[in-house]
Amino acid sequence: MTSTDLDMENRDPNSLNGHLSTKFEDVLGEPDGIHSMDCVWRNSYSCFNCGKNCLYKVCTLFCGIFIALYWGCVFAWVAMEHIWCITPSFKVWEINMACMRRYSKSIVDCCLGPCCETCGLFLSKMRLTQVAG
Repeated sequence: MTSTDLDMENRDPNSLNGHLSTKFEDVLGEPDGIHSMDCVWRNSYSCFNCGKNCLYKVCTLFCGIFIALYWGCVFAWVAMEHIWCITPSFKVWEINMACMRRYSKSIVDCCLGPCCETCGLFLSKMRLTQVAG
């Protein structure tokens, strides 16, 4: 994706931060029977939105690019770890465990196999009869 492919309208298409969508009505509310003066309520609404939007824009202006660079580096490091370290380690583990499984299967077949086979033959000769009661 290039910067020309960015959706400048919907900047959270996967709703990663939907929980941060706060409006004045989500934070402040006056119940019936107790209201401030209309001018206070209108100005409070304006101040809330102005403060939230201005501070967010100032913070992202000074920090947003550096934080994005940091997270880009973190995810690059994670990808490098998985590609070059973790995935090959799992492959080695799978190869070694296949040998261990084969070894364990041989031991079980040699030691427990005859016992299980004998028990199976013994139990297969048994007949259950219903007792009249």
